[in-house]
Amino acid sequence: MRAMQGQRSAPAAIAWVPVALLATFAVAEGNGVPVADGVRVVAQAAPAAPRADGSSPRAAGLAARAETPTLDDLAAEIRDRHALPGLVVAIVDRSGVRAIGAAGTRGADAGALACDDRMHLGSCTKAFTATLAAVLVADGTLRWNSTVGEVFARADEGARDAIDAGWRETTLEELLRHRGGAPAAPDRGDWMRAFACTDAPEACRAAFVAAMLARPPAQPRGTPVYSNQGYALAGRMIELAGGAPYESQLAARVLEPLGIARFGFGPPSRVDARAPRGHAEDGAVRDIDNPAAITPAGTLHMPLGEWAKFVALHLGAAPPDALAGAARELGALHRGASDEPHEALGWRTATRPWGGAVLHHAGSNTMWFCVAWLSPSRGFAVLAAANQGGDAAAKACDEASSAAIARWRAMTPAQPGDDAGDDAPRASDRATDAP
Repeated sequence: MRAMQGQRSAPAAIAWVPVALLATFAVAEGNGVPVADGVRVVAQAAPAAPRADGSSPRAAGLAARAETPTLDDLAAEIRDRHALPGLVVAIVDRSGVRAIGAAGTRGADAGALACDDRMHLGSCTKAFTATLAAVLVADGTLRWNSTVGEVFARADEGARDAIDAGWRETTLEELLRHRGGAPAAPDRGDWMRAFACTDAPEACRAAFVAAMLARPPAQPRGTPVYSNQGYALAGRMIELAGGAPYESQLAARVLEPLGIARFGFGPPSRVDARAPRGHAEDGAVRDIDNPAAITPAGTLHMPLGEWAKFVALHLGAAPPDALAGAARELGALHRGASDEPHEALGWRTATRPWGGAVLHHAGSNTMWFCVAWLSPSRGFAVLAAANQGGDAAAKACDEASSAAIARWRAMTPAQPGDDAGDDAPRASDRATDAP
């Protein structure tokens, strides 16, 4: 089997949505009522003054809605153009999902893809891991500069001696920023043992990390190298410091406080027989995932509506009490490195005319693809996910993101610094968790 976790590839060029197509995504005034063909407009428009001829702008807007492409239409057009099994796209603000649409099939005769189906998040799991770390930093269990040697020795006094000296001063923050010396690709033997491991995920992760730490780091600390292995190590530090498996801590301390109930790890079909299936780039159903050893790097799944609750927190929504401390750490989580590629913790950073300072990340285990683009200063985000991996899925998610950004801009007043001529995200993080 080809290893799912591939080396990071360079960002590919975005397939821009044609200007003529973007121009069709004008949004009619919303009344909060779902439209029969799939648009969900959450915000209600303010009443408008009558026109000079006495006609109602609201009535005209409602009449025009029938001719306005919905997000379902958008997803269907892009999905068809790229010959994908299915595609979901959502617009999110600080209150949660503002609009969402889906098109296509779940695969394996499981029926039509729905907006509330579970989608695999791949490396977008990393933002959840960094947020869990922020919870532990906020309550004093960890520090951003907690070191590998310190955390392991605290759990087991003899553990430090089994760690190569080159790892001992590596910090939690360095690992979350892909600058901790962790290798881009796993050792082949470690990887085969991780796939074969049938123990509890925590035990599989402990063995995988221990084998890595017994060897010197792959490169000096501070060198930017995208690494799922680094996130597995960060997850192991969270386990040792928090006294519980990573999966349990993520559920109890991040997901459940946000009201996220429909989530899991690995292929969605493991918990729901009617869930979408993953597909290889050639369209064949391949419902597999990376081993549990690297769950902190990329095996989380959930519907986009649930993902939106997490994204809203990073947009600045009022946090639940259990996440108030983590919310105070958002500045640390979102601060990009001073050198390229300017990673934040669990996110990448960029500047875009449509969003100012933005956060983004993509995820793929090569059987799924998803992408998130957030503008915390403007209070909105777009999410897109496909149940297929490969370049066509990446391009489709980029195009869906671009069109959703244009839709958002049509829904909201212009803001200073907006550039009407630049709606495309322009670059996705194409790192894969790949086999």
